[in-house]
Amino acid sequence: MFDGTFVSLQSVSEPVSEPASETTPETTPDRLLQSALEFAVSIAALGAKLRPPLPFPAGLKPFLKFHKLPATALAAVRAAVEGDDEYWRRLGIAVQPELVDEAGTVWLSRPAGWQQRLAELVAASADSPHDVPLDARREQKRREAAETAAARARVEVLELRDVLDREREAAAALRRDRDRVVSELEAARSRARELESGARRQAAGSGRDAARAEATELELAQLREQLAQASAARDAALAERVERASGIDVERMRQLLTEALALAGEQAPARRRRVARAPLAIPGGLYGRSEAAAEHLLRSSGVLVLVDGYNVAKLGWPDLSLEQQREACVDACERLATRWGIEVHVVFDGSSVVGGHTRRRRLVRVSFSPEGVSADDVLRAQVAALDPSRAVVVVTNDQAVVTDVRAAGANTVPSDTFLAIARR
Repeated sequence: MFDGTFVSLQSVSEPVSEPASETTPETTPDRLLQSALEFAVSIAALGAKLRPPLPFPAGLKPFLKFHKLPATALAAVRAAVEGDDEYWRRLGIAVQPELVDEAGTVWLSRPAGWQQRLAELVAASADSPHDVPLDARREQKRREAAETAAARARVEVLELRDVLDREREAAAALRRDRDRVVSELEAARSRARELESGARRQAAGSGRDAARAEATELELAQLREQLAQASAARDAALAERVERASGIDVERMRQLLTEALALAGEQAPARRRRVARAPLAIPGGLYGRSEAAAEHLLRSSGVLVLVDGYNVAKLGWPDLSLEQQREACVDACERLATRWGIEVHVVFDGSSVVGGHTRRRRLVRVSFSPEGVSADDVLRAQVAALDPSRAVVVVTNDQAVVTDVRAAGANTVPSDTFLAIARR
């Protein structure tokens, strides 16, 4: 605000009596910086109205409503500005010669050599008259109006500079994020290439495994075919054996077995005269052919269960092959023996068929009748040969066998009742 009068006064002034080098910024009179200090207050007042507000020193708040600072306020305003170096720096960016006089401009912008220039201006002002001519004061008022408008514009510039700084910071953050994402993407691509390579290697290995599996499957198919052929041959031989056995004199075979057992008895003097076997008693209230009565007999302590193999197998699984019928029958007996802890002996016709030999599972013994002898006769002989003190239960629907073994003191259970119990 002293710019217009400063030039005219400087042109008529003599050099100052005190050397400029002895003057420092600290000794610069506050009145010489009045235009700069009023500019600082104007910028703060305008910045306080912005949203968000422009930061300014707290020491300026008491003076925001002053358009022209009184002489008593200059020192406080100057101290507030000099105490906030960042605000001081912003004022130096926004200051313009048409708004602030030269001394204030030099003090705010602080260009190179500004201390020397400010000392010169202080020395020049020392010889200048303090009374401003009337026309200079009028000019000053006009300039003050212009300064107010220009100050508003400068405040907006400062605000835009702040926005620009924030945008630059945001752009820098985005660049950092972009670099990080690019790095992660490159790492993901590298990992994808590794996985793809591993997948190709695994696919190659899977191809070799598939070839081996195919060869194994082919070999298994051949083995299954050979087993089926062997089973068919065995079943055919069994059928042929059954046909030949149909012409055998059963009564003659029974007589031979009886004679053999009698001969065996003569060779054992201690057991010449055998005690007759007593059948197991069925508790009152149980029907003799009921499942409850059959279960009582089968679960009796120490009992031996003799099973007429084909009589049970053909009744229980008529749609299966002979081999499958035998396996199903033995499996059912095995489950029952495991459940109750009893001893089971299954007798099938024909020892000359494939697989037709005596064998034992965990709790079940499986045997085939000798050549020319039926399983029925083997069951009769088994009952006759056993110790009379041993309880025996014969499972069959063959009434001839039922009659004979009952006469020998054994209990009987129908095949269909046995199947019903075994399938529970």
